[in-house]
Amino acid sequence: MRIVAFLAISVVVLTAVLLVSAVLTGGARRRRHAAQASARWAVRHYAIPGRGHTVVGVTLTDADGRVHGEHVVARIPDDAPDWQRDFVSARQEAEERAFHLNIDRPPIEG
Repeated sequence: MRIVAFLAISVVVLTAVLLVSAVLTGGARRRRHAAQASARWAVRHYAIPGRGHTVVGVTLTDADGRVHGEHVVARIPDDAPDWQRDFVSARQEAEERAFHLNIDRPPIEG
């Protein structure tokens, strides 16, 4: 009789744990999906110390500043002969990509 009671309690506790974990992970998944759905593509450039180049690209960034994706447009060496021209050209390409990638995204609210 004690074994049956122990098994029944174990099943109830295991079911409760599974339900709680499903609710918690489902809520986090919905929040992550909502953040990605409201994210926008934006131009970004940065230099990685010690690498000797500047990266120009577009990143999918949500309202909290988390990056969900990145497309690199160009890597410009720091010692490029016409660095300024290459940077401006890459930035223009990145702006065009961001514009086209944002066409199918929801409009910015507020």
